[in-house]
Amino acid sequence: MAVRLKNTKYFYPPTPGSGTGTPFDNIVGLQTVEGGGLTQGNFEFTSGVTEKVNRKFNVGAFSEPISLDMLGVDNLAESRRILATQFRVYPNYDISQVLNFSMYGSLSKRFQVSITQIINYFPASLDVVFSNNDYTTGATAYDISYDQQTDETYFKVSVDRIKNPFDIDYSVSAATNLSVREITVSPYRNLYNTYLDYCISINDNIYNVLSFIPSDTLNSGYLQFYVSGSPFGTASTINDDFQIRPNDYIVDKVFQESFDEVEKFLVNRLVRPEYTAVFQVPQQNEYGQIYTDYEQVTWPKDGPWNLDIQSFLFDAYLEQIQAIAINLDSFKTNLISRFLISDSLKEFDTLGRKVEKIFQIYGRSFDQIKQFIDGLAYMNSVNYNPSNDIPSELLVNLARTLGWSSNFSPITNEDFLSSVFGNTSTPTYPGYARALTPTELNYAYYRNLILNASYLFKSKGTRRSIEFLLRLIGAPDSLIEYNEHIYLADQKINLEQFYTQWAKISGGTYVEDTPSYLLGDTFKVKGQLFSAFTSTSTYTDTSIKLVDYPIDDEGYPKAPLNTETYFFQIGSGWYESTPQHRSPDQVQITGNVYTGQNFTIQTQLSPFTYGQTYLNRFRQFPYMTEGFKLQKVVDNNKSWLADDDKIRVSTQGDYNAYYFVDNEKLVLNVKNVDIFLNPAQGLVYDVWDESRRYDYPIPESGLTVGYPVPGGVDWTYVDPKPKKKTFFEFSQTFWQNMINTRNRQYISDGKTGGYPTLQSIFWKYIESEQTVGIPNNNYTYQKLIDYVNGIGPYWTKLVEQMVPATTIWNGGVRLENSIFNKQKFVYRRQRGCQFIPVPVDPCYIISNIFDYTCSTEYVDFYIYPWLNGDVDVSNFSSILVNRINNMLAQSGVTLSQCNQNSVLTEWYVDLRVGEEVLIKEPFYIGYGMTDVPLDLQWRTALITYLPEIYDYGYTYFLNGNKLTITNLTCLPKNMNETVSLNVGINISINCGV
Repeated sequence: MAVRLKNTKYFYPPTPGSGTGTPFDNIVGLQTVEGGGLTQGNFEFTSGVTEKVNRKFNVGAFSEPISLDMLGVDNLAESRRILATQFRVYPNYDISQVLNFSMYGSLSKRFQVSITQIINYFPASLDVVFSNNDYTTGATAYDISYDQQTDETYFKVSVDRIKNPFDIDYSVSAATNLSVREITVSPYRNLYNTYLDYCISINDNIYNVLSFIPSDTLNSGYLQFYVSGSPFGTASTINDDFQIRPNDYIVDKVFQESFDEVEKFLVNRLVRPEYTAVFQVPQQNEYGQIYTDYEQVTWPKDGPWNLDIQSFLFDAYLEQIQAIAINLDSFKTNLISRFLISDSLKEFDTLGRKVEKIFQIYGRSFDQIKQFIDGLAYMNSVNYNPSNDIPSELLVNLARTLGWSSNFSPITNEDFLSSVFGNTSTPTYPGYARALTPTELNYAYYRNLILNASYLFKSKGTRRSIEFLLRLIGAPDSLIEYNEHIYLADQKINLEQFYTQWAKISGGTYVEDTPSYLLGDTFKVKGQLFSAFTSTSTYTDTSIKLVDYPIDDEGYPKAPLNTETYFFQIGSGWYESTPQHRSPDQVQITGNVYTGQNFTIQTQLSPFTYGQTYLNRFRQFPYMTEGFKLQKVVDNNKSWLADDDKIRVSTQGDYNAYYFVDNEKLVLNVKNVDIFLNPAQGLVYDVWDESRRYDYPIPESGLTVGYPVPGGVDWTYVDPKPKKKTFFEFSQTFWQNMINTRNRQYISDGKTGGYPTLQSIFWKYIESEQTVGIPNNNYTYQKLIDYVNGIGPYWTKLVEQMVPATTIWNGGVRLENSIFNKQKFVYRRQRGCQFIPVPVDPCYIISNIFDYTCSTEYVDFYIYPWLNGDVDVSNFSSILVNRINNMLAQSGVTLSQCNQNSVLTEWYVDLRVGEEVLIKEPFYIGYGMTDVPLDLQWRTALITYLPEIYDYGYTYFLNGNKLTITNLTCLPKNMNETVSLNVGINISINCGV
C-alpha cells in the first residue's frame, strides 16, 4: 500500500512577509528581507558603564627606585663593603666579657693584632701647633685670605708646624711613598688623593677642605688649602692650634668598616673618657673566693684628636692590656694551646713556633664560630644596651612579630649614607664622646618599644599608653595637647512647641514655606513704598517616626534608635584616610567627560565629618525648627558623681576638666579625641611655670599696678591664681577676665589688633631676664615649631596603634596663635541690608510681637551689716563681742570665766541664695578679742571672691558700699529665695569651766 506524505509546515501565529511585528524582530536587527536569508538594517546599542572608584589612601612610606647614584655610593666594591659591614646580621654580645670573643685562642695575640689594626687604620689628624716638641714657635696659618662672595678661605701651613704621629703623607709623592711601605695602612693617610674627605677643626668648629696643594717633601715647604667658611675670621696670620683631620662622615665610616668588634671595644667612643675599655676579670680574694672585678683601660690621647702611640703613657697602656690578657690566658682563654692539645706537640715545635701559630689560628676560627652559636641563645632577648641579645638588624622583625606596625621610622635623613654613618661629632648624650648615628637611634627606638610592649599592650586604649609613647619620642608635656570631649546642650526643648510641629508632619507630609518677592506688586503705607511678598509651599513625603528624634519625655537629649543608615557618631574621622579608617562612599555622576554621551559614574570617599553627621540630628530636628545648641567641651575625666552639677573641675593626674553644667542630662558623651603637638601651648605653659616658681609675670596676689583694678575705668579684677591651679585649669580660665571688648575695637598692634592685658603679660615673660632678672626659656613660636618639626611626623603612626579603632581621632601638629595673641571673638562689620530666603512658619499677630518680656531679677543691699539697719552692731569689733557672748551664753559660761587672750577667730565671706552656697572663702585670722579685720579688708575680700558667682549664673555691681546681685538668665529663677551676705566667724576660746 502506497503511503502519501504531506510536506506542509504549519506556523503559529502565521509568519508575515517580513520580521516586522514578530516577538523577536529586534533580537538582531531590523528585519528587512522577506523570505528569510541574511538580515540588514540598523542595530541598537546600549551603554556599558563601568564604575570608577577613586581612593586616596596613605598606606605607609615607599622608597623610590634605588640605584648606587641615589645612595651616594661610588662603585660596586663600596656597596659590597657597606653590605658586609652594615647589613649582615651579627650577634650582639657583651664584649666586656672576654670569653664572648676569645676563649679557644689567645687573648694576648688577639689584642696584639687589634692594636696594630687600630694604629694602621685610625682616622688620624695633622696637628698644626704653635710650639713644637723642640720648643720652636711659629704661626700656624699665614697668608690667610677670605672671599665673601664664594665664602671660601685660602691659607698656608708651614710643614715645620705640623705634628704627624701617624705618618700621613701630604707630599706630591704620597702615592709612591705609601706603596713601598711594608704594612698596609688606611687610604686616608694619603692626603694628596683624599683631601676632599678632610676638614679643618678649630675651636670645635668644622670647615670642609675644598682644594689642596701639597708640599714638595715631607720635611720642608708648606701646604696650601682652600676651605669653606671663615675659620680664622679677618686675621691674615694666626697662632692658634688646629687640626686637619678626616671629616665626621669619614671618621664614622672608618670605625664601622675598618674595625671589628674587639677593635671597637678598645677604642669605644660611647663612653667617658673616650677610648675606654671595661673588662670583667675574675679575681680571687685572700679567702679564696672568686669575684668579678671591673678594670678600665683608657687609650691615652696625643693632643685633642690623635691616639697616643709614642709616649710612655702608651707603653703603660700596652703593659696594662698585656697584663690582663696574660692573666686570662693562664686560666680562662687560650684553651686549644693550653688545654686541648698534648704537650708533646709543643716540645718538638720549631724555633719559629709554627705549630703554636697554627693552634692560634684554629683557636681564632673556633672563637668566631662560637660567637654565632652563642648568639642563637639570645635571639629573643632584648636589652636597652646592645649586649647578649638579638642582632640590631632584626629588631624591626621582632617588633612586627609582637604586633607593632613597622611601616615607619624615626630616621628622616634623605641621604642614605648619612643615616648609616652619621655626620656630626657633637655628643647626643653627656656620657657619650660622639653622637649616635640615625641608624643607632633607630635601633634604640625599637629596643624601647619592644621592652615596653607588655605594658603598652595591656594598657592599650588608655591615656597612659599614649602618654607613654609621646614621652618615648621626646615630646614634652608642655607641647602635648591630648583632650577627650563631650558636647553640652544649651537647654531642654520646649515640649509644647515640639509636639505642635510633630502634629504637622505625623501624617506623612511636611510643608515648607519659603518667602520671596512678589514681582511687580508694591504697596504704600503712609506714602512709603514697599515690595509685596508671597510664600511658596513645598510638600515632602516623610516616613520619620517619633522615636527617631533625639529627645526624651522631659525635653532633654536622648540617643535615637540606631539603624543601618544612622547610628552613633556616624561620619567617622581619623588623622588620615586609610583602608582601615575610611568614610562612606559617595556617588558622583558626570556627563560628557570624554567624548560621546556616556555618563561616567565615580565613587569617592566622602570627607570626614568626625561624628558631626550623628550630632547634626541633635542640632536640627528633621522637618522642624527645633534643636539643641551644642557646645564642644574638653572633659578628660568622663566619670562624675550624680551630684556633680554646676562647675565640674577635675585635677587628678591628667584627667582634667573644667566646665559648667546645669543638668547631667544635657551632657552628650562622644568618642572624639584630639592628640596634637601644639607649639603655641608651650608659651602658655612656660608663663604658668614661671609664675609658679618666681611669682612673675602673673603674681599670686593678682595683677594690680598697670592693669585694670576695681575703682578705675575698667573694674576688672585680674587674678588667675597660677599657684593654685593645674596647667589645664589655668590655660582654660586665666584669660577670661583679661579681655575688654572696648579695647579690642580700637587698639592696633600693627597687624590684627590684640588684647592689651594679655599681650603685656606675654612681653613681660619675653623680657623678664632683661627687666627683672628672672630667667626664662626664651621660647618663641619659631623655636617651638622647629622643635616639633624635629620630632618628625612618624609619631602619629606610632600613637595610632594605641588608639582604639572606633575612636574618632584628629591628630598631628596644630599651628595656631597662642592664647596671648589669637582672637577670642569675631568682630563683624555690618554688610548692609539684604534679603535672605529662609524657611518660616506663618503666624498671625494677635497681641504683642514677643510672648513675654525678659524680667530683670536682682537684689541690692549694703555690704556692712550696720548699714542695713542692724542696731546691735556698729563695727567688726562689736560683731565679734556679740558672737562670743551668744556662744558662751548657750554653753552656760560667762566671759569672765574664760581667757580672753586665747581667742582665735577665722573670718570668712559667706554668700548664699536660699540654701545654695555661692561663696564661702576665708579672708582673715584674728588673735585675741581686739584683733578684727578692717573695713577695707572685708571690702577687698568681697572684690576678690565675688567673681565666683558668675559660675552660678549671676553678676554683680559694687557701687560704693552698695552691692547689687543680678540674675543673668532671662527666666525667673529665685523670686522666693533670700539672698544673704554673712560675715562668718569660727571662734575658739579657752574657758576654765
